[in-house]
Amino acid sequence: MVAGFTNNFLNIGVGTFGEFAIFVGIGLGLVFYLFSVLIVKNVLHYGEPELKGKNRYITLGGGTFIVVWIMVVVLLNTLRTG
Repeated sequence: MVAGFTNNFLNIGVGTFGEFAIFVGIGLGLVFYLFSVLIVKNVLHYGEPELKGKNRYITLGGGTFIVVWIMVVVLLNTLRTG
């Protein structure tokens, strides 16, 4: 959700970033996802036994992260322009 709010706050769109807007938006999402992986791994200390597999902390929440991120961006963009 924070990635979606940041995307909206920075006004990432064609008007501000031109044809590179999609790359800036995806890059911002990747940075937030990598940051969340580091939090799960290093701050919360989840490892292989808790997540039931090697490197599961990278793949476990990826789909949910992408869906929530896109939904928040679309919702905030609709509210801002509507």
